[in-house]
Amino acid sequence: MDIKGMLYFISAAENLSFTKAALEKNVTQTAISLSISKMEEELGFQLFTRQKRSVQLTEAGKDFYENIVDVVKKYEEAVEHGMLTAAGKVGEIRLGVPDFAIGMSLTQPLRRFREAYPQINIKSVIIPPHKMMQAIDAREIDAAIGFPQEFEANTALTHRVFRRDKLMVAMAPHHPLASCPAPTLEQISSYTVTVVHPQKAPMIYLYMCGLWEKAGFKPRNVIHSPTLDDALLEVALGNAVILITEQSYSVYNTFLTYSPLKELEGYNTEIAIAWGKDRENPIIKGLVWTLLEQS
Repeated sequence: MDIKGMLYFISAAENLSFTKAALEKNVTQTAISLSISKMEEELGFQLFTRQKRSVQLTEAGKDFYENIVDVVKKYEEAVEHGMLTAAGKVGEIRLGVPDFAIGMSLTQPLRRFREAYPQINIKSVIIPPHKMMQAIDAREIDAAIGFPQEFEANTALTHRVFRRDKLMVAMAPHHPLASCPAPTLEQISSYTVTVVHPQKAPMIYLYMCGLWEKAGFKPRNVIHSPTLDDALLEVALGNAVILITEQSYSVYNTFLTYSPLKELEGYNTEIAIAWGKDRENPIIKGLVWTLLEQS
């Protein structure tokens, strides 16, 4: 018994006519008759009583019809759901997000993705950057957000840069540099600068130090803060300044003063999404396109 035979039976039962069922299913009346006869043989009971010009459901046929309709409906729903899953329109994606991601302003692109794919659940998993590769390899997450330098060395990954942010200097409103419309790196180097501790976020630390070196920036005093929140607290208290991305302005502009850095205009930070080359998750493709559209 196959799904086609079930559909033939349902049509015949609802029309009480093999001829009308044949017209509805665009097959011959003989095909309908043979299919139902085969079904009756497999079931071991009669579904219809046949007369010269009409057919009627037997009591067993009526009971079978009431149950088989639900079976076929569930089958059709399963097929539709499977097609949507294959197209990446339903399901779940586990997205590894570094614990400093608040400054990336991912809210807008992820909201747009949810609007485009309402049946997809995005599960954000906060992971320290130095543990991100381990999480991908262990398949604890389907994709990860981070710096492209983190992913380039791993040949098992594919990554796409979806955001390039300018660097700005952030400080407390009462900090001496707050009165400078565009402080220079030399001016900034005279004050204490804070970064996240290299043991807590080695990739962020190395990335920022690399940018400093390229720009010739050598701060005289550096505070190594345990987390980004701790670093921002030092900044808010006026104890230090921080070089942070332009996107962070939308998050922290309520209590910090931002100034552009013309000397670092050519040293934009890059943010990427990465996933395993062997992952056949079609949802990732839609997420990547959404992120790229927002860049």
